[in-house]
Amino acid sequence: MLLLAVLPAIGFCFEVTAHVDKTRISLEDSVFLKVEVNGGKADLDLSMIKDFKVISRGSASSYNYINGRSEKKATYQFVLIPLAQGTFTIPAIKATQKGQTAFTREIIIHVSEQAVTKGEAKAVFARSEVTDADLVVGQQAVYTLKFFTSKRLSGLGFETPPKFNGLSSKPFEKEKNYTLTLNGILYQVTQVNYIIVPAMPGKFTIDPAVLIANIMMKSKRDPRFDSFFNDSFFSSGSSKPLRVVSNPVEIEVLPVPAYQGNGKFSGLVGQFDIEAKMDQTHLKAGESATLTIQISGTGNIMDASLPEMDMDQAAFKVYDDNPVETIELTENGYTGVKIFKKAIVPVNPGTYEIKPIELTYFDVEKQTYQLVSTRPIFLDVMPSEKLQLATAPLPPEKGNSIVKQEVTIVNKDILEIKESLDSLKNYREMDPFLFIICLLIPAFLFSGVKVFAQITGRDISDEKRMQEKAKHYLRQAEKTDTQDEGFLGNLYACLGAIVLSKGKRKGEAVTIQEARTILTDATVDESQIIQITHLLETIESVRFGGRRIDENKARQLLSKTKQAMKLICLALVCSGVFFAGPQKAVANSADTFVAGIKNYRAGQFEKAAQQFETIAQNHVKNPYLFYNIANAYLKANDIGRAILWYQRAKVLLPNDPDLNFNLAYATSLVTDKKEDTLNIMEILFFWDSLLPARTIQITAIFCSFIFFAWAAIRVVKKQKVFSGTGILLCTLFVLVTAVTCVNYYKRSVHVNAVIVRAQVAVRSGMADTSTQLFSLHAGTTVRVKAQRNGYLKIMFSQGKVGWVKTGEAVII
Repeated sequence: MLLLAVLPAIGFCFEVTAHVDKTRISLEDSVFLKVEVNGGKADLDLSMIKDFKVISRGSASSYNYINGRSEKKATYQFVLIPLAQGTFTIPAIKATQKGQTAFTREIIIHVSEQAVTKGEAKAVFARSEVTDADLVVGQQAVYTLKFFTSKRLSGLGFETPPKFNGLSSKPFEKEKNYTLTLNGILYQVTQVNYIIVPAMPGKFTIDPAVLIANIMMKSKRDPRFDSFFNDSFFSSGSSKPLRVVSNPVEIEVLPVPAYQGNGKFSGLVGQFDIEAKMDQTHLKAGESATLTIQISGTGNIMDASLPEMDMDQAAFKVYDDNPVETIELTENGYTGVKIFKKAIVPVNPGTYEIKPIELTYFDVEKQTYQLVSTRPIFLDVMPSEKLQLATAPLPPEKGNSIVKQEVTIVNKDILEIKESLDSLKNYREMDPFLFIICLLIPAFLFSGVKVFAQITGRDISDEKRMQEKAKHYLRQAEKTDTQDEGFLGNLYACLGAIVLSKGKRKGEAVTIQEARTILTDATVDESQIIQITHLLETIESVRFGGRRIDENKARQLLSKTKQAMKLICLALVCSGVFFAGPQKAVANSADTFVAGIKNYRAGQFEKAAQQFETIAQNHVKNPYLFYNIANAYLKANDIGRAILWYQRAKVLLPNDPDLNFNLAYATSLVTDKKEDTLNIMEILFFWDSLLPARTIQITAIFCSFIFFAWAAIRVVKKQKVFSGTGILLCTLFVLVTAVTCVNYYKRSVHVNAVIVRAQVAVRSGMADTSTQLFSLHAGTTVRVKAQRNGYLKIMFSQGKVGWVKTGEAVII
């Protein structure tokens, strides 16, 4: 009897019901399905509904507390669009809540071909169509959705807009409203157009759109009063909600046929033309003329780029300008023009021809590739006026004063490289965390010995902890019998702990692959990595192979483990006997440095730059080394990488005269120039750019010690801390610390990069097909705004922002 009383309460803790707004619809209509769950939210399974397209319209929850009784309810709403004509069943919908299951009742829906009788005109309906159902990739088409009504409506809008799966789409800015007579009935038509562009081949279906509106119903008021109450203020006519579904549209997209021509396919799909003209064809050598190339047409005009030009590089100097585009969305798709301008400067007199510029595109009407080209342009270049220079100054006449001559620069070159081995000394800046600790130590001392002891009594590092573990396992192995299972386990654990210590990680075990990764990241020599991983494999195979080892084999493994431990823990070995150590690394760097100097002297500048750069990649941070790398690259005519390394050297040593002279010379060779802007932070902290960052850091720490030592003495003597001297010391301490913080802020937030390619196209997005906004050249310094997916978002100047590939610009 107790079970019979309890089971109903357990089994019926929640229930689910389903309702529809109508059971008889046409193919152009839809059903509004509402599922209510008493008891709170539940998981619904609508996968059994096969005859309708199901579109979710969201959910809502409510909570009521009435007469001491609480009630939760969750409501889920869906729109069902019929896929065919006939009588269909909405099967029982399964709801799951906290492991319990409940079902709704089945609902029968009758779907007819049309909602009106034969011969009767439809009052409200929707139609969708596309200008071309057979497309190629990149071809534009216009999708049109029309809503027809012969009744008064209000509140027309989308319940579910059309979905363009696999197609990029953009709606036209304004919808169209007009009247149209069909079968003798006047309809009010609302038309919405979308431009669609397929990005891949295949068959696609544009799902139907669901529109909702309110039909204004006739008033039941006595018509005799209409003359007075027809005013909208007194209108009391009711409205009836209406839902209309458009038809689906099928589109087949084919790939663009393979291009078999001799030239280069531009990637443009549509109909295009190209023109070129010069603002003047008769000019003198050294004068500038403007060549304008205009690409116009309908299609993906926004992706148009300047075709290749066959120009004599020795006869002309060519300077690019930013392209200008005028693109608008019309009923035929995107149409417009893209204009490219080049400044042409002839070097020598003569008659020259600018050969036709060819553009290959895919014509969507003819379904074939088309080649259009400009007309040839002929230039008549006349000799320029030459300046007559005196070979020597005339001697001063008797009685006349001596004529002073201005000192002129007869040639330009950079200053020599640094040959001292001081170039291998590390100039590493202090880590921000370490700087803050050093800066605050005097304050902690001033606060009391107890706080100082707590701050300085930090836990030992992970590296030391794992080294102690390795020693422990090695001692255990020495004490264990070689035939004992624990012997090999202790050897393996010892090697694992020492590998983890090299990676500054904590852990109990490490796999062979993890050991290889950790040692590689720790810049351990490859031959040493092979020895250690081979020893791990040997111990592991013997340990789990099920066979015993003899005494000699065990002692060999123990000896090799000790040797490997000494090999990895070079910091614990003072003599440096085992394998490669820091002394050997320094020696190798010195050899490479001397070889780089020899190659620089021999004129092999590119090889010298690579050798100097190899030293820098071995974690040697030295301004003179960076200076040498920059000099070698500049001598090799690689302006971009030269300025990159000059800038890196300037971060470490900003006031070196040789460095600043060579950097100024390299900067004068950069094509792109931008206006100088005043920065209030640079004005206030001007001396930040005159001193190395490490010097400022040490000065701030020194000022901290001086101020807090002064404060401690004044407190002991029970004197006022902020007297004249105290205020001066405190101000100096705060100012230098502020400069250091500004320096850290600029390094972390204001990230700069240098263009290292000869010419880089800055585009509007992270794709080669994105619109080219402007071009930059080697050596140009830019601000990095973001990094994403192998691309850098850069800012050259105000209003000039875009994306470049990571390899085209390198962060300083």
